[in-house]
Amino acid sequence: MRRQSKGVLKAALAGLAAILVLAPLAARAQVGVTNGLTQEKACQPGEAFESFVTLKNNGPEEETVRIYQTDYAFSADGKSYYDPPGKVKRSNAGWITVAAKQVTIPGLANLDVKFTCRVPASPSLAGTYWSIIMFEVVPKADRTKRDAEKKDIAFGISQVMRYGVQIVTHIGETGTRSLKFLTTDLLQTKTGKILQVDLENDGERWLRPFSTVEIYNDKGDLVTKIEGERWRLFPGTSARFKFDVSALKPGTYNALIVFDNKDSSVFGLRYALNIQTPGSQRPSAATLAKASGSPVSGLKPRPAAGLKK
Repeated sequence: MRRQSKGVLKAALAGLAAILVLAPLAARAQVGVTNGLTQEKACQPGEAFESFVTLKNNGPEEETVRIYQTDYAFSADGKSYYDPPGKVKRSNAGWITVAAKQVTIPGLANLDVKFTCRVPASPSLAGTYWSIIMFEVVPKADRTKRDAEKKDIAFGISQVMRYGVQIVTHIGETGTRSLKFLTTDLLQTKTGKILQVDLENDGERWLRPFSTVEIYNDKGDLVTKIEGERWRLFPGTSARFKFDVSALKPGTYNALIVFDNKDSSVFGLRYALNIQTPGSQRPSAATLAKASGSPVSGLKPRPAAGLKK
């Protein structure tokens, strides 16, 4: 069965690079990564490169860290997947050799863990490949069983702190760049109306687009421009983008949703928005939707033309 984690997608995409498992224990963590939680490198088939991850022991006592590899993927519903290395189609885990499987770091010291990435000499390679090197702090051997049981009861989960460093390999500038609109909904929440877009990278290269929605009235005048989140999208992964449109007055609008990677990759979709006056709809309509968020009527897609650079 695929290993799942329902962590916050923001931690997984934006920083995403820190796979921080067991957040309740963060205050107790003594070991951290100091030289970045994502390492990326552009290579050609047949090339190799060496790098390292710097671990820092912030405590006075020595700490032991177990090192292993996993794949990584995520979806717009907030789920993250840490599959065995090589399961994800674009995994580069098999290209990577880590110098150690376990290290011991003296108190208040730094330690570099070296690794080598050897890209296969295959002309069919294109786009982005990635995986994770996981660093897991081993619990101290002198902890009593009684203390462990008490802590397990208190937290209800295994006491393991681990960090993941993403190793990302791009094959030159190759790989198709493409985004697919999965679903677009207008939702009523406790705080107002949200335009929600689920987006999938169906290309071959990772993208980290800036997201905006431009709102126009029925005369074609720009009413407002709303900046959205910016998530990193690996090929085959998806993310959820939200735009707060609560400030819009009742009326009919045209919304242009744009995802711009700040290169030649710009993607967009037009929607017709019908914001209705509260109390003017049937009980099943938008303004009476459940507070947790449910679809609002009045959302119609239109093709977005002219989104080229």
